[in-house]
Amino acid sequence: MCCQQFYKTMRTLTILLILTVLSALSNAQNIFSALQLNQTRDYKTVSPKKIVETNTYYSSSGMQTDKNIKTYDQTGMLLLEERYDETGTLKAKLTYTNDSINRLKLTRTFERWTNLGYTKETAFYSYDSTRSLIRSTDKDANGWTMRLAEIVCNDRGLPIELSLFDGHGNSFGKETATYLYDRNRVVTAVVSTDGKIISTDTIKISFTTGSLFPNEKEIYNSHGDLVNWTRKNLNKTETIFEEEYTYDTLGNCTENKIYKVIVKGNGKRKRKIDRIFRKQYTY
Repeated sequence: MCCQQFYKTMRTLTILLILTVLSALSNAQNIFSALQLNQTRDYKTVSPKKIVETNTYYSSSGMQTDKNIKTYDQTGMLLLEERYDETGTLKAKLTYTNDSINRLKLTRTFERWTNLGYTKETAFYSYDSTRSLIRSTDKDANGWTMRLAEIVCNDRGLPIELSLFDGHGNSFGKETATYLYDRNRVVTAVVSTDGKIISTDTIKISFTTGSLFPNEKEIYNSHGDLVNWTRKNLNKTETIFEEEYTYDTLGNCTENKIYKVIVKGNGKRKRKIDRIFRKQYTY
């Protein structure tokens, strides 16, 4: 492989890695996180003062349980999220400032404690006159810009293009979005700096709305929660998931069990627990 080809390959891998990491951080540095930034998904009905989440994941090597504690303001907007590992050690803390009147997040400070030490960074969110998100700026503990996302929105205020830059203004490429409103879906594409499409994906526009696409393999209950869905795997096979929910008297979900369904050659089905999410509310 020549140097130029190697550089292009590494550049592509770098863009994919950055977008993957930023998606995990959910700080509006990609189309998905920009869409979800100001949507409320922690509760469905009455807003709580606090939620204690206990999340258990099952795998062939055993199970892992972690805990999140979330605190909300009087309007139901998230103020603080503390993340703990299995030993009860605080691993991360997210602190938000909000415009509670317009229901918009203004900043999010992310603190982490790892084996490598302590880190802190803050995301600043900018909006236009229609309250559409147009910019997300990440700065480190010293106030230096680490990343910048410039966002173009359509006439509905939804992001159709997100351009990502490092702290020196160098482009990491961009992501584009095409909306299928009748299906509650958006098709995203990661585009390299030379204009080539690196990858595509299809995601939901809103998680508060059930699937409107009749051919989509998803079934919802009367609360609007997903109870049966099929995931397409990279090897072109499909995995079926079934979910069970328990609700409190106010209609908020207190437990969500997710099962992976194995269909054998003889047609018999076997359910295997995959994840259990529990929530304890303080109102």
